[in-house]
Amino acid sequence: MALAALILVCVGLVSAGFSEPPSSLYDHAGELQSTVLVFAGLGCTFIGVVLLAIVARKTTASMAPDKKSRTNVGVGLGVVLQLAALLVQKTGAGPEVAAPILLLLSIPVVVWGCMSYAEGKGRSKWLGLIGVAGIIGLAVLTVLPEQQDGDAVDPGEPESDATDGPPQV
Repeated sequence: MALAALILVCVGLVSAGFSEPPSSLYDHAGELQSTVLVFAGLGCTFIGVVLLAIVARKTTASMAPDKKSRTNVGVGLGVVLQLAALLVQKTGAGPEVAAPILLLLSIPVVVWGCMSYAEGKGRSKWLGLIGVAGIIGLAVLTVLPEQQDGDAVDPGEPESDATDGPPQV
């Protein structure tokens, strides 16, 4: 389900990205194509994000409350800043540099949230740097399974399951 969600989010974002409205004043076919791409992109992205939220809820059930809170605050605030940047850019409100500044401010906030998320899933916090990719990076972190204490391989420990019987001397 997590992989399907990741694919839906990617397809949705690409579809919305290709939905550039036609440049001529009256191009009915181009306008229709643009509208279909926008709604298909928004629909796929929305469904993918909902599926990712379901998967994230399952994968964070055993996460420490402080890491879960930092993840929610970081990712939530980062997404709000990104949406504000998009709104400022689309409406033209404020100075021209407002949207890029909001977008740049959102990156370290999202990365901080993703670092907490990776750490809460038992992974290296540095894996959270994938948050630079925004929603795609968060989706990749969501797809990764939670790593338990016994999952790590100790290279200094000899293979105990190499034989079926007791160890031979």
